[in-house]
Amino acid sequence: EWLRQTDRPRGRCVMRLLATAIAARPLLVPRAAPAALLDVEAVASVHTSLGDLSSTLAFADQAGNLAGALFPLSLPPYLLFLYFLGYEGNRCPKTAQFGAQFLLLFVVSTVLTGIVTKGTYSSSLADVDWLHGGAEALLTTSNLFLGFGLAGALSSGKMEPAGAGMEGTRPQRFAALALAVTVFGSAFAGPQLGVEAHSPFLFGAGALPADLLAASPLPLHVEPANALSIPTWAIHFSSVFEYLFAMGMVWQMAALSGNERWKGLTWGMLPLHASGVAACTYHFFYNSPDLSFLVLLQAALTLAGNTTCAVAAARLASSNGWTPSMLNPFDQSSAAASPSAAASDPASAAASGSGSGSTSIASEPSAASAAAAARAGPPAPAASASPTARAYATA
Repeated sequence: EWLRQTDRPRGRCVMRLLATAIAARPLLVPRAAPAALLDVEAVASVHTSLGDLSSTLAFADQAGNLAGALFPLSLPPYLLFLYFLGYEGNRCPKTAQFGAQFLLLFVVSTVLTGIVTKGTYSSSLADVDWLHGGAEALLTTSNLFLGFGLAGALSSGKMEPAGAGMEGTRPQRFAALALAVTVFGSAFAGPQLGVEAHSPFLFGAGALPADLLAASPLPLHVEPANALSIPTWAIHFSSVFEYLFAMGMVWQMAALSGNERWKGLTWGMLPLHASGVAACTYHFFYNSPDLSFLVLLQAALTLAGNTTCAVAAARLASSNGWTPSMLNPFDQSSAAASPSAAASDPASAAASGSGSGSTSIASEPSAASAAAAARAGPPAPAASASPTARAYATA
């Protein structure tokens, strides 16, 4: 009305445009029901995707039960274990130390491969053999570095030099990290290349041909599609036995270092070995839902084992001079008392040696000197001493 009164030609033009727009798309339409305005399927899809993501990030796809809470809770104790094991006063072999650290990449791989299994195959990691075997390959690599790193120190008969860095493990680290990149890359490239959910790891190398099995006189049964392949089983068995080997090496470190608390670390590792046995038992029965309690047992043993390893490593570090004050980065006195500082300042180290490990190592030269003195016999008597004194000294 205002347009008509102020500018009639322009008002008529605007009204024609409005009429054309209304004719093309009516402004007044019947009100839709709330359900029609809401795309229920899209919302359900988003909700399912978020649920799948939370399941994947909860380790072992167990977000809906207690195991899903126990697996993530086991990570902080393991980080504490790495901290105490790496204390310089322990003089832990650097290759073994790297092996313990490399286990974190195995944890990351279970998360990444779990995302692929849930998002692409709508399955769990334990039922997708080629991804399962790839992730377990990182676990067995971690155990190999741990065990052979300790075995190298035992065969040399020497503890790691105080203040030694990781430079000597560079080739091993590059090889291990290359394997991790290969596993991560194949996890995302495999589905694009047409790899199916139940494709065997390493193409099922070592498996007998199906026609040979069918002609066998033995009463063989047909395994389900989610059965582990020969390479995946080989990695599982090697991981279990490698960890037992590493436990034995840790026990022998007590004799090499003169510190019996290394044996306590072997006892702390025992629940983790039992966790691996529980996982293998679950896979042996084809990941049957009737045996899902084994997943809970595995999670509980992992949490318990990481905790006992952290406690054992803390006792070992404290026996070698670690104190809670070293957690304070602004405490200069604790930094000056660290083994690396003692190695850089031999005079102060000799005056203020600390820790049982340092004491036993520092006492080695004195023990050797005493043995040499005993073999050399008593010192020659001074020329100015009386004949009686010389005779007594000789006797």
